[in-house]
Amino acid sequence: MTPLLKTLGLSFSFPGRIVLEHVSFEAREGEFIALMGCNGAGKSTLMDLIVRLREPSHGQVLLRGKPLSEWRSDQLSHEVSHLPQSVRTDLPYTVEQLVLMGRYPHRTSWFDSPEDVGAAKIAMQRTSCWQDRRRRFFTLSGGERQRVLLAACLAQQARLLLWDEPSVFLDIDQQLSCFRLLQEEAADGKLCIAVTHDINLALTYCSRLLVISNHKLVVDIATGEAPQQPGWLGFLSPRLELGTGPNGNPWVWYQ
Repeated sequence: MTPLLKTLGLSFSFPGRIVLEHVSFEAREGEFIALMGCNGAGKSTLMDLIVRLREPSHGQVLLRGKPLSEWRSDQLSHEVSHLPQSVRTDLPYTVEQLVLMGRYPHRTSWFDSPEDVGAAKIAMQRTSCWQDRRRRFFTLSGGERQRVLLAACLAQQARLLLWDEPSVFLDIDQQLSCFRLLQEEAADGKLCIAVTHDINLALTYCSRLLVISNHKLVVDIATGEAPQQPGWLGFLSPRLELGTGPNGNPWVWYQ
């Protein structure tokens, strides 16, 4: 079966600086992958390459076995949803208007269809922002804005969901809800890839861990195998120790 996503020797550099070098992996629908690495490792750049916001210096990205360069933009918008690391905070739209923008790939007229409105409502309810639907985006707190952006991505109903630090600004309960929601999307047959620095969230909810270090993909491991091979923690910090939590699940302790 052809993987939904495949990168082949993906490299990217600025003049005088290598960002990514020969990154290759493949991923299938139903996976929830945590993409980790230190600041500046190239995680966001990898996301940008997958969503075609940047062009690789070398290598290529395949989506459903077809090079990304061969996809029309309208086709790509049906397949891939992307939550970037930062979004302007002064947008004048209401929450509902912004979430409905996630339905743009499905539009067949100038007006929102009942299907668009229904999908947006479900997305807002799942991310706990339905009650704020008439508020202006710029009046929201950081965490409230983040939930709205999550809803817009969900409303798009793409098969590949790319999330760059989706739990940023969220309180503890909402962080747990966010990762549970992405886990549910993967269980529904989507491919979810989330950049995160929260190792314990990754160990609890994700099915696979990818770690980038020194411009390269140095770790690609199933979450269930991670406790038996704790060496991957060293690529994130020397002050981490993998142990077991009170519930018997793997847990990372900070020294």
